Amino acid sequence: MNLIRYKSTYRSRIIVWIGILSFVLTTTSCSTKKNTAVSRSYHNLTAHYNAFFNGREAMKVANKKIGFSHVDDFNRILPVFPITVKLTSQAVSSEMETAKKKASKVIKKHSITAKPKRKGGTMTQKQRDFFNQKEYCRWVDDSWLLLGKSLFYQNDWYGAESAFEYIIKEFSNEPSRYEASIWIARTYTQLKKYNDALALLQTIDGEKEFPRKLRKDLATSFADVYINQKKYNDAIPWLEKAVKFSKKKKEKSRYTYILAQLYQQMNNFPKAASLYTSVIKLGAAYDMIFNAQINRATSVDQGVNTTQAKKQLNKMLKDDKNIDYKDQIYYALGKIHQKERNEKDAIYCYQQSTSTSLNNTQQKALSYLELGNIFYDKQMYLPAQNYYDSCLSFLDAQYPGYQELSNKARNLTDLANNLITIMREDSLQRIAQMPDRDRYKIIDKIIADIVAEEERQKQEEQLQQANSLIYMQNQQNQQTTQTAGKWYFYNPSSISYGMGEFRRKWGNRKLEDNWRRKNKMVIITMSEEDELAAIDSAKNPIMNKKSREYYLQDLPLTDSLMEVSNKNIEEALFNAGEIYMNQFRNYNHSIESFESLNNRYPKTDYQLISWYDLYRLNIFIENKEKAELYKQKIIQNYPNSNYAFMLSNPNYIKELEEKQTAINELYEQAYMSFNRNRFNSVFTNFVKADSLLQNNPVMPKFTLLRALSYGGMGKLPEMKTDLRLVIEKFPGTDEKTQAESILALLEKNDYSYLASRTLPGENNTNVLTQNNTQNPKDTAQITPETNPEEELFKPNDNETHYLVIIYPHKVVNIDQLRFNLFTFNTEFFIMFDFDVQNTRIDDTFAMLTVRSFPGRKEANRYYKSMVKHKEIITRKTDEKQLKYFFISESIYNEVGKTKDYETYIKFFDKKYQKK
Repeated sequence: MNLIRYKSTYRSRIIVWIGILSFVLTTTSCSTKKNTAVSRSYHNLTAHYNAFFNGREAMKVANKKIGFSHVDDFNRILPVFPITVKLTSQAVSSEMETAKKKASKVIKKHSITAKPKRKGGTMTQKQRDFFNQKEYCRWVDDSWLLLGKSLFYQNDWYGAESAFEYIIKEFSNEPSRYEASIWIARTYTQLKKYNDALALLQTIDGEKEFPRKLRKDLATSFADVYINQKKYNDAIPWLEKAVKFSKKKKEKSRYTYILAQLYQQMNNFPKAASLYTSVIKLGAAYDMIFNAQINRATSVDQGVNTTQAKKQLNKMLKDDKNIDYKDQIYYALGKIHQKERNEKDAIYCYQQSTSTSLNNTQQKALSYLELGNIFYDKQMYLPAQNYYDSCLSFLDAQYPGYQELSNKARNLTDLANNLITIMREDSLQRIAQMPDRDRYKIIDKIIADIVAEEERQKQEEQLQQANSLIYMQNQQNQQTTQTAGKWYFYNPSSISYGMGEFRRKWGNRKLEDNWRRKNKMVIITMSEEDELAAIDSAKNPIMNKKSREYYLQDLPLTDSLMEVSNKNIEEALFNAGEIYMNQFRNYNHSIESFESLNNRYPKTDYQLISWYDLYRLNIFIENKEKAELYKQKIIQNYPNSNYAFMLSNPNYIKELEEKQTAINELYEQAYMSFNRNRFNSVFTNFVKADSLLQNNPVMPKFTLLRALSYGGMGKLPEMKTDLRLVIEKFPGTDEKTQAESILALLEKNDYSYLASRTLPGENNTNVLTQNNTQNPKDTAQITPETNPEEELFKPNDNETHYLVIIYPHKVVNIDQLRFNLFTFNTEFFIMFDFDVQNTRIDDTFAMLTVRSFPGRKEANRYYKSMVKHKEIITRKTDEKQLKYFFISESIYNEVGKTKDYETYIKFFDKKYQKK
């Protein structure tokens, strides 16, 4: 009994002593200020198996989640690192936050930077190296690496860059610096700092101590930099190394596939086909194997026998596994037919691709694009416009060349509108000129076709409704118990049925405004005149398409309506000729359009301009005889026009600019003389200016200045005569307004303005010194008032620039403005080939964009010339409604997203108006 009591007491004492010892060890080792063997062991153990372990596991989960959710676009070169796609960062935000917090915890709570106590005696080299360490917890550098990766995957590139740079700086002797260098290079690639990325990778590539396990990561990082720069030839050797160093089949398949894509891009089709075969043999995922089979079949040189490739693709069409991939197979077949120059079969395959494409909207877009390209190359612009428009309704805005394609489609839409106008008006005129019996026969045939089509659609809908009811009844019977009480949108069968019905009726549509409309571009670019015409015709329309009156209401059955119809054709022919010439460089079609215009309408208002265009076009196609014909027509029929002067005198433009410069100098001298009461000098300079060039833009100011000079000399009758001359000769100018105000005061015998030399008028504005450009406050407000910072815009003077004219499209006649701009370009910039585009900003404003100028200097020269000759731009247009400025391409795109043009206009006036 005593023995038992003794053993129990002894065991209790041991437990107490163990507890005391554990408490002492824990309290002494928790501190990172002491560097002992015990503290190092404690922090290494707890850092590794606690915070760092949990952070690393979160990173693993995130990597798996990103890899699982990422969907490759096989129509483009696959990214080397699919997990760097920005959209994936949101999917793993919680895991990355966990990894970041755990890494930070290790760094904050387990970092030991204090030096250990030195023992007496001389230290060995190993002891010295240990003593000179900056960090004594072996998991801190790994935690910094984990932190950097977390920031990288959260798209915090600069934060990641700082973390990786810290490792390279503070752990320069640790293996982790190599991995940090690779990751910082990947960060540089994301920031498009390609030279920095290459320099860093090349530095570590040559080091002997570089870890073998990182060779694959180094190779893929090199390849990623080169592919992002489209330097495919440089990327290939590194991808080959990546394949060699990869141990996982999934990675090896991916790198091999990208290699095949690069060789295919470089037209090395045999090598590409061989690599696609390797991908198939590696047993990758089915979507990659399928696309490898497709690309292998299309990797044939032009002129090579393609029978085997087509046989393989047709076999794939019959395979049930490929029922969802038919669109891609037909697309590949179309590519092969194009290489064979078999356009008929290529068109058929691309059309089949679009009709069989259900969910792959990107493939549908590419098939429409190929169809558009075929018809565009054949100069069949109407079907090309339809296909390009369909392409843009599905194409990803990030697709390479999207903006250029969008511009081409917009130009084609403008052309199509004019061609359709010509065809429509010609058809209406032809029917209008028929006898009543023949006219009614055509209309009755149209009505009969409509009735037949309605009956066919009615029967088809009845059949579909019957089938749908049977399907829904079967689904409800099968799932009554599972779905009872569930709302419609919680029922998968109902959703599936609804989506199928929607696609049957509407097809695949993007979720956006006006989703019912397929051809949105036509709506956007419709001119204000077209809208007004539509409104007028809609006041009392006859809507019944099965009545004769519905078709008769559009026919030009009276002389006045026939005249309107002819004017529509006349304008459309001219516009089509301009678009052919300026947008598509199709000089033959342009000549046909202008010649048709002049043949059909010999007294057209566009005669002079179209003749001059025909002269230029025949010069372009080297038809000297025709060019000379139109040159002589212009000189003989319009001898006093600027066109005649230009054609008669090759130096006319240069001489005109020199004269205008001389007139500006004469005016400045005259104004200085006026301020010094040297009125005779004003008269002398006025006569010189008027003799140099009549009707020059400075003459309104000059005439007003001469009137005031007469007043300064006390010659009031002469002053009144000149004031009346300003009012009569220069309507619509500021000088006319000032002249009226002065004349009104003179009639009241009020001469107070003569003493002050200040002209009467609002805000006492002196038009004699006023800049020709307008103040933003005089322009209609475009966007709500803002107070932007001065440095909101940072233009690059060497970047491509545009000239923009903003106008209210409900007030300004766009056709007149286009005509004025064309006249200005022809007179002063005849050697330049500008592209002029009209774009709707909102319900009130639109803009004309003149493209493009190599830099700010050239754009500024054009702008100053426009200001100097504003009477050409504003002819038959209210000048106060226009605001023009130049803008760099990047800022143009930036402002286009926000539509905050007023902020840029204020910036422009402040920065450039004084220059």
